[in-house]
Amino acid sequence: MSTEESQGSREVRVGQVCWLEIPVSDISRASKFYEGLFGWQCDLNPVPQAETPTPDCPFKGMYFFNKKDAVNGAFVVMSDDHRVVNFFEDRPRAMPVLPTIQVADIAETLKLAEKLGGKKQWPRTSCGPNAGFYAHVIDTEGNMIGMWAQN
Repeated sequence: MSTEESQGSREVRVGQVCWLEIPVSDISRASKFYEGLFGWQCDLNPVPQAETPTPDCPFKGMYFFNKKDAVNGAFVVMSDDHRVVNFFEDRPRAMPVLPTIQVADIAETLKLAEKLGGKKQWPRTSCGPNAGFYAHVIDTEGNMIGMWAQN
């Protein structure tokens, strides 16, 4: 079997990231940050609409976001005792599972992230000859995310 197979009319790309869930505590703040930074569109109608989380379902709401064919996922509002943040102030160089988003310009995107309430965690850094540049930011919810650009 190849890594790209047809499943009905949809192409299956085995190994490709197909969904991204980001834990948040403030959906309004998080959606404004990601919409402003990456142009992601967020549906502010939660699914499911849980008033009180249960042990079987510890999230308060799931808010779908997308950007055309680039990314699909959800901001997930969790009860406090189930929320995991992937950045710790006392261990700033610890490496979590790190989603990295392609951007047009690292320096400009870092400035925009700070303007939107995020924090620069790692500056614009070369990946090596002809391999582009990367940086890390902490979003408004305490999650570390990466960004990459060719220039």
